[in-house]
Amino acid sequence: MTSSRKNSPVDAVNQWGNILKKILSLPLERLLSNAELIRQRRSGTDSKRLFAFALTVAISAQSLIGLLPLKAWAATSSGNRDSYAAPPSGTLLLPLTPKLDTSPSPSEPPPSSDQGDATATRSQADADELLPSLETVSAEKGKIEGEVEDDKDTIGSDTTLKGTVQIVADDTEFDQNANTFLGTGNAVAIIGGENSKLEADSILYDQNDQTIDARGNVRILRNGQLTTGSAFKFKVTSDEYLITKPDTEINGSEVIARKGFGTKDGLNFQNGTMSMPSPFFFVKNYNIGPLSYRESVMTQKSHPDGYLPQRPSFKFRAKRMVYERYKENDNVTIFGGRVEVGSFSIPVGKIQATVGQTDTKVVIPTTPYLGGNLYTGGFNVGPQFNTGIGRNGVLSWSPMVNLGGRNLATNSNTSGLGLAARVAYTNKNFQTHLAYGSNSRLLVGDIKAKIWRSVRFQSGINRFLDDGMMGLTRARLMAEVKDVHQITTIPYIGLLQFRSSAGWAQDNPLLVNVSSTNAQLHGSPTSNVLRSAFRLQEQITATSHPIFSVGDDKWGVKSFLYGGVAARGYSTGDANIIGQFGPILDLRLSRVRMQTGYTSASVRGASPFVFDEFIQGTQSVYMLGDVKVNNYLTLGTLIGYNLTAKLAYARQLQAAIGPPDAKLLIGRDFVLNNYRVGFNILHGQPVPFDKLVLKGTPDQGQLGGI
Repeated sequence: MTSSRKNSPVDAVNQWGNILKKILSLPLERLLSNAELIRQRRSGTDSKRLFAFALTVAISAQSLIGLLPLKAWAATSSGNRDSYAAPPSGTLLLPLTPKLDTSPSPSEPPPSSDQGDATATRSQADADELLPSLETVSAEKGKIEGEVEDDKDTIGSDTTLKGTVQIVADDTEFDQNANTFLGTGNAVAIIGGENSKLEADSILYDQNDQTIDARGNVRILRNGQLTTGSAFKFKVTSDEYLITKPDTEINGSEVIARKGFGTKDGLNFQNGTMSMPSPFFFVKNYNIGPLSYRESVMTQKSHPDGYLPQRPSFKFRAKRMVYERYKENDNVTIFGGRVEVGSFSIPVGKIQATVGQTDTKVVIPTTPYLGGNLYTGGFNVGPQFNTGIGRNGVLSWSPMVNLGGRNLATNSNTSGLGLAARVAYTNKNFQTHLAYGSNSRLLVGDIKAKIWRSVRFQSGINRFLDDGMMGLTRARLMAEVKDVHQITTIPYIGLLQFRSSAGWAQDNPLLVNVSSTNAQLHGSPTSNVLRSAFRLQEQITATSHPIFSVGDDKWGVKSFLYGGVAARGYSTGDANIIGQFGPILDLRLSRVRMQTGYTSASVRGASPFVFDEFIQGTQSVYMLGDVKVNNYLTLGTLIGYNLTAKLAYARQLQAAIGPPDAKLLIGRDFVLNNYRVGFNILHGQPVPFDKLVLKGTPDQGQLGGI
């Protein structure tokens, strides 16, 4: 209810003092518009006199640098002696539209004068609704937030507020003529409707063209991604923005560029570098090369950063890159990639990579293939085409030229050229290969899969497969399940291993004719009878702790004892048991690594198959070692000799050639008549690019238009 007592001049000034605080922050044209509306809604001589008085003071105050603290003056006039505290400054909450048209719509006539009696009794709260609300948010930092409400009396019905821009800073300044707001010192901008936050030394918001310009120590947090830079420009109406010297982290990968251009379709970096979360192998081979090098490669798998040289021997450069953040697999596509070695450049074409996972996967579309092609015979050369499938799968196929070989049926060498092919699919838990060579007329294939924990399935056709303490054995057909358990907590025993296997096999005795030496070790069979049987096998092997140890891993010598037993039974009724035991000496002399051992063995019973016969003899010796000539060359060898048959059951040469981060690996097995060639290319340097597109959703940007 409205009081019947007339307000005194002092009370009226107190009322208008609260209103004037809000009036002072508005542009003059808004003041005049709102003042006219208030005048039309007030009646009576006193109201008109007080209105004219208040309006005069407000207009005069906006034109002066030192504003009169009206609240303090009003308080003194009414007898209030409380000290005056100046209102804090530093934050602006602004509409995204430049200037709001507050004139009434042409279809709506202005209020008539006969409405005066109805509006004369409106309370102070009614007058407040006609003006923007002004409240202090944080006096400690100096924050003032002002927001224009969508009031039908002050904003035309055709006006749409797109959102608000909140600028928080140590100091803010409004330029009425330029219609700009400037925040300096720890400036922060939050844009209404955008999941983003902008921090900088200074932020300028221009309401005329609706642009935000931030300078100095820029930090942009958008959709959970942090980007830093030296400058940032953002056009609100089109979602276009420019970042100068951007630095952003994407799924563990760091992107640094000269400029970044952004739209709703993604972010485009130009002239920069991308650093992967950790060093990664373009190509990696663990089982090719000398002994000490193979051991170091296994360590590199866990700690690749420790093996990066200070000066990389090659550089990888990309013309264009696309990073699709929403994908878990193959999320980086590289176009126009090149490997640069000094002034020599090798194009590698389009590359798919998966980054941000535990292990970075890189699939080079075309690589060379060199080697024995799954022991099909001879030396094979050709291109290999690779395609990434899933998180860690790779599909590869290769047409090749076959140089030489051996016809196993006639046990004779083949000269001349032939054709060969190979197809393979591998991932973390499954792999399969299929190969053919025309010179040997041999089809070779395998399937290997992880079933559960340490349980594995392996099968093959004319394929060498792991057979525990028997080494590599080659059946015509094989399918078995194996389980390998290792124990390292037994006193005096360094490693105790149990290998259990069960499966079915078919033998082809002529498969041992890969070389004359291997054929003699198996008794030079001439029968082509194919025998089949189920086989059940249990192997137990153990290596002791060092019997003695002198020195360290660089200069030192250690001695161990090794022993093993294998018991096998066949569905044909055959069975045998094999036991072997002997000492091992491990020698390290700086660049020289050598391991040698003597084995005494005993065999009871017989096998119905030729492929799994024990060929080491009752007495044998072996020597395995290498010498590191320098950082670019390591040479190694393996020699195993059957003292009973006086034949070498193993004779190999290996070499690792090249700088530490790019090795060419070569191996030649003279007993199994096979060549092995591989590459280990470790990359840990930032990848320079001309252009990188960052996509957050599948429909952002076009790969073909980059």
